[in-house]
Amino acid sequence: MERHLLDGLVGETDLVVRLERDLDALPETGEQSALALIKSWASQGWLHRVASGERNVCYLTQDARRALDFVRGMRRNDTIATGGSINGIASRLKQVAIRVGDDPDRIRAGIEAEIAALHAELEELDAGARPEPDVTAMYDEARAIALQMERLITDIGLYGTMIEQATAALDDPIDTNVEYRDRQRQMYADYQAAWDSAGRDSHRAFLRMINDPDQRAEFEADIATVASTLPELDPALRKVMAGFFELVGHQIDEVERIQQRCAQRVKRFTAFGTLEQTRGVARQLNEAIGAARALLKESLTDSRLDIEVPLARHAISSVGALSFRINDLSAPKPAAPAQGEVDLSTFSSLTTQVDAPALTQMLNSSLPVSLPDALAMLDAAYLGHVIVLWSWALKQPNTSDAPPVTVRFHSLDGHDREMEVPHLMFTEPILEGAS
Repeated sequence: MERHLLDGLVGETDLVVRLERDLDALPETGEQSALALIKSWASQGWLHRVASGERNVCYLTQDARRALDFVRGMRRNDTIATGGSINGIASRLKQVAIRVGDDPDRIRAGIEAEIAALHAELEELDAGARPEPDVTAMYDEARAIALQMERLITDIGLYGTMIEQATAALDDPIDTNVEYRDRQRQMYADYQAAWDSAGRDSHRAFLRMINDPDQRAEFEADIATVASTLPELDPALRKVMAGFFELVGHQIDEVERIQQRCAQRVKRFTAFGTLEQTRGVARQLNEAIGAARALLKESLTDSRLDIEVPLARHAISSVGALSFRINDLSAPKPAAPAQGEVDLSTFSSLTTQVDAPALTQMLNSSLPVSLPDALAMLDAAYLGHVIVLWSWALKQPNTSDAPPVTVRFHSLDGHDREMEVPHLMFTEPILEGAS
């Protein structure tokens, strides 16, 4: 996983070929194929497997990157306890203490000491006697910078993870206006936390650097100088420094994809709030009508009617005209098992809970594709996705006799669930209006 996917996007076909070679080199791999391994990684949340144009592409999730960073550190025995580390710590700590302190004499002494050291270095350069740098200190400093760059690559993606989490609950069902208001406030609070996070600061600073060609060229030249003059630097860290802009660029692209996904969620959430506000007005009217009906019923003391007097026509704005009386108080008969197959066509209404246009576009760009594979292509499949895709697949011409397949999906309580679905095939395009 690390060797093939750490550098960013990889085509699924190319990744399958690479993994097949790795599996052939292993002594015992069982019956698992490379494609099955990719699908397993995607279902477990380690890999994004999405359609891009006419092919599928794969790239690591933020959780996978953080796990690989930890494993690499353990493998390299990363440590900051080196020969020159204490000197570097003392020097940087002194600079911070001088800047945050309120002693003007100490600040002046620190500035004068720096100026004197710089003048002495200039005089040595003019005399042609440049002292040799402390190699140990240079290696320690370069290693610390490379480790920080490696961590920065992953931490930039944390900004995308934060806004993903801020909008993750927006697609969950909402029953009351109070719940909608609380979720809206929580979304604003989470977005504010992401806006004020260090990950966004890194994201913004990197965008400024890549948009400034002079600053970027100078940074790349410094990386090349350090990599060429310190040959004993760890090869993995040297690779991180050399490919820093490319690796961070992949993270920036991932953050932009997450922002687009979150924007769609916020759009659906806002539209639902407008509709729910209309429904709330209707509920208030119904409650007022019900209260008026109760008062009218009490006022008609001489009328022994078994029905309620209707105050409006029997429509959506009316609670109804009739009341029911239960004459038989015995327990009802136990429910009997249903006969026949379940009709899933009524579940098409769940398309209002998923991004149906995006789902339609993904399917049409991946035809032909099976129902289990279509579910595996989603970043986070919920029950609504399973039911909607299943109902669409039933409308396709299917002649496959393949056995059913067990798929995984997320539930609202945070746990993964499994469901057995038939091996249906999507062979014809799905019209957006029909979806």
